[in-house]
Amino acid sequence: MDSSAATPQQPASGATSTSTAAAPVTSAASTNTSTNTAAPATSAASVNTTTNATAPAATAEPLPMEDVVSTNAVTAEAIARQNQTVVEEFQYLLEKSQQLFAGLRELPPTGAKQWQPYFQKTFEVFSKLWKFQQQNRFVLENSYGLKRWEVGEIASKIGQLYYHYYLRTSETNYLQESYVFYDAIRERRYFQEISGMKNNGLMIKKLRYYARFTVVCLLLNNREIISTLKEELAALVKEYIEVYRPPDAAEWQLVLQEVSTFTNAERKLQPVNSSGSYLPLTRRLQTNKAISVALDKEGPSSTKLKLQEAILVGNAHNQIKFSELTIDMYRILQSLERETSQIKGLAEGTTKDVVPSAVASAASGANVVDSSVNPTIKEEPVEETISNQRRTTEKSSRRLNPHKYLLFRPTLSQLMVYLATAFKEVSGDSAMLIYLSADGSKRSSPDTSGAKGYHGGILTNSRKVLDGSDVEQSISHCLHPGDLIPFTRKPMFLIVDSNNSMAFADIPRVFNHPFMSLLSPTEYPDSIPDTSQIGGLFTLFLHAPLLAFSFICGIAQISPDTWEQCTGLIAQAEVKIAELMAAAPLEKPLRRFLQDEFLRQFMIRFALCHTILNAHIAFVEPKHLPACYPPLPASVLESPEVLSKIRSLAVLANASCFSFEEPVRAETPVE
Repeated sequence: MDSSAATPQQPASGATSTSTAAAPVTSAASTNTSTNTAAPATSAASVNTTTNATAPAATAEPLPMEDVVSTNAVTAEAIARQNQTVVEEFQYLLEKSQQLFAGLRELPPTGAKQWQPYFQKTFEVFSKLWKFQQQNRFVLENSYGLKRWEVGEIASKIGQLYYHYYLRTSETNYLQESYVFYDAIRERRYFQEISGMKNNGLMIKKLRYYARFTVVCLLLNNREIISTLKEELAALVKEYIEVYRPPDAAEWQLVLQEVSTFTNAERKLQPVNSSGSYLPLTRRLQTNKAISVALDKEGPSSTKLKLQEAILVGNAHNQIKFSELTIDMYRILQSLERETSQIKGLAEGTTKDVVPSAVASAASGANVVDSSVNPTIKEEPVEETISNQRRTTEKSSRRLNPHKYLLFRPTLSQLMVYLATAFKEVSGDSAMLIYLSADGSKRSSPDTSGAKGYHGGILTNSRKVLDGSDVEQSISHCLHPGDLIPFTRKPMFLIVDSNNSMAFADIPRVFNHPFMSLLSPTEYPDSIPDTSQIGGLFTLFLHAPLLAFSFICGIAQISPDTWEQCTGLIAQAEVKIAELMAAAPLEKPLRRFLQDEFLRQFMIRFALCHTILNAHIAFVEPKHLPACYPPLPASVLESPEVLSKIRSLAVLANASCFSFEEPVRAETPVE
């Protein structure tokens, strides 16, 4: 990301403005050429040669010293003016970029027409700024005093832009590009000199960069670098506290604690191999062709129901979180996204919201290595995928991932606003997903009002500190099932992971639109370790069934070969469930949910969760099992074929915590 790095090229729409930004430099360079001191001498010599070829050399008189000094002074003055023009242009772009970046936080959280043009403009200005400082690095370092940390700050803001654009669009390719910039800042040590400058404000910038980089790595499941970032951040926080004695020391120590607990929570759930390394696990959606063949048979693709909007609510107060993301939100968020590698290989378009013009090539600037800083860094090839995505975007406006709203401990009024906004944005052949991970709330006395759907639900946040003993007061800050009825005028898919999830079992189906709810168990057996802090077990099944299976079976270590075979058996079980759903007499509204890959995955994994828990010896009571409304048929939930896969899985993993009432034919492990 130094002057040797490639710049974020502007596309055709922005090329003119970029050239304009560099125009003063080009003009000044031309001026220097025309006023070169050698030009008059060469011209004079040419004239002498033409008029008198035999004239002796002594006839060519040298310029007087005062003329040479005068000419050099004029040239130096021109260079100074040129450099001043460069500095002024840079200062203008820097100030403009800072103004636009500061304005991002004022944008409304909803409505693409409001925020997207502003993001576009911000990206374009940062693209000009980045390219300009690359082209004029020498002048800026000598005439302006540009420091490496200032270049790093520009790169960090571009990384933030990518990250926030990912949050706005839910497309993981932007998340990947954010990582590219953040990683380049660290590899090229742009912020290395800050520690020696003894500047409190700059140290905070560096700490915030590390915190943001950690969030991006968590979302990309880059476990190796997270461990390194934790160590580096811990050392920086220690230095920050010892040197500056800051008033926010406790806040940064809390950040370190949250990072550690968040990553350790995953370690508690995921089995390792004999050397203690994590085993491979797919966390985002990967299209299964066998499932698609089984279920994609009804009507032309243009009429298929698609998940368009998703609202993810995290309000389980005892649950581990990092930044404003609970571990349940983190898991469901990834389940609603395709892998970045899969996105790049898709033949169809990416998103209706075209990649911002400056975004489209900013990654190329981050992929070129500054070997002068760290010669051990290997050069990464410049990716062409974004330009390919832009071309395919013109051919298709289909989103790859549903748009998500992440609501961390929202108030009831905030939640209702987002519900109404998402409802408004859902189009005709689309659906809305509501995911609720929260503590339950029940009335302490029977409700005599006769209003159905208002007997309790899940807690939302309150700006006032509520007395925990006053249940009736908290009930007014509760999202009741009846609150969702107005939004069932469009297709709605509801997932609730709560100790009061069954309150949402009786939502009246007033309108003739597809509606389905997947509800977690309200209690878990005493023999199963409490997962309230490290995330809901039901959510874990929907996110990664093999992780949940390993957890309830107490599997902490397993060989890579066995793990791979277990992964294959889980995949086989999911395909079999899909085939059963295709053949089952499902209601037409429910069958429409199977047309969307994300919703069908949740339905399939719900059935798999129900089958596994029902066969487990500890889950003996109805409250220990999940439920769905309308219910799936017994041919899906009690299938001997699926149960056979689970028994083979238990035998392969050496899990003795299952009871199979009927003898099931053992299967050969998947190769």
